[in-house]
Amino acid sequence: MKWLKLLTLILICTIALSGCWDKIEIDERAFVLSLGVDKAPENAESSEKYLITFVNPDTAEAKEGKVLDFVTYDTLASSYNIGVTKLLQRFSKIHSYDHTKVLIFGEDLLTDANLVKDVLDAFGRGHQFNSSMLVYMTPGKAADIFKIKPKMKSLLAFYITGIADNERLAARIGRLTFLEFTKQLADNHGDAVIPSLVPSADGLTTQYLGIIKDFKHTGHLDEKETIAYKWLNGRAKGGVIEMNHGAYSSPFTYFTFKRRINLDKVEGGKIYLIYNLETEGSIEEYRLGSKLMDEKTLKQLEKELENIIERDCKDLIKKMQEEYTVDLLGVREYLYKYHTKLYKSIEKDFEEFFQRNVVINVQADAKIRRIGKTE
Repeated sequence: MKWLKLLTLILICTIALSGCWDKIEIDERAFVLSLGVDKAPENAESSEKYLITFVNPDTAEAKEGKVLDFVTYDTLASSYNIGVTKLLQRFSKIHSYDHTKVLIFGEDLLTDANLVKDVLDAFGRGHQFNSSMLVYMTPGKAADIFKIKPKMKSLLAFYITGIADNERLAARIGRLTFLEFTKQLADNHGDAVIPSLVPSADGLTTQYLGIIKDFKHTGHLDEKETIAYKWLNGRAKGGVIEMNHGAYSSPFTYFTFKRRINLDKVEGGKIYLIYNLETEGSIEEYRLGSKLMDEKTLKQLEKELENIIERDCKDLIKKMQEEYTVDLLGVREYLYKYHTKLYKSIEKDFEEFFQRNVVINVQADAKIRRIGKTE
């Protein structure tokens, strides 16, 4: 009797299990590692707005259990989901986006604010996309990026993410996730920066940050300005500052960089802010025979570093206020979070107020903690 009751319980439990009713075998999936979105060419039909490129590993070319090559598929469509539907009409596998690493936008697309809004909505609203995929722009077409064959034995998506990971060592390298990008746009009312990918003879390089204003690409920051941008926004992790001394240079390698904003005063209808920047690092290149174990010399070098940081940051602030007329320095965010009443008083005309009535002073504090292993 006990045996019968146990058997009945097991049968009931078995019936209650849902099973793998929606399973898809792994060989029936195509894992999309990279995505590219361009503006449709001029000769496309009027309803076709986008050229969408999908990049999948080429498992047919796998060697020793490793996939080192990829295949691309593209389609013209009026929206992302229509593009996927069109692709399924000529593609035998179901696309999976669980492992998508990189999303690249062509510059032509980014010059059309409406197209930018629509495609960002598709990627943000679609549950299949992960918000940690990296976002880039390219001065040409995104589809052209996927023609690059890295010299290193690596899939293109992992090659790009590997470059992005070097951000912790070089502040000029851009690394931005989709979540961070869309948060920037939301917090800054359509303004943001986006890293670039530029094809080169050796593969790809990230050279500058593109400026997005009102959901539209309007210009870019060069390498020096990109570094200053990261300093002023507290995004720098590691990097190098070069001090030139005639025939030789002294690179300062920093391993920490902190930013703190303080409200100095509100006077004469202007807001005065102080950006306090602190960094520590080492000098491990100098000139053979020269002495660094000297307090006066170290103080001089630290002062030189502070001057370089302050100069580059002030140049960028001036460019932001006078040329691009866009706040990508964290002013809006700081005032909104810590001085809400003050921000509310200027919120309606913030852009004009930022150009004319926000004064930003930069104070840098640099410390040389190491001078190498020989003296």
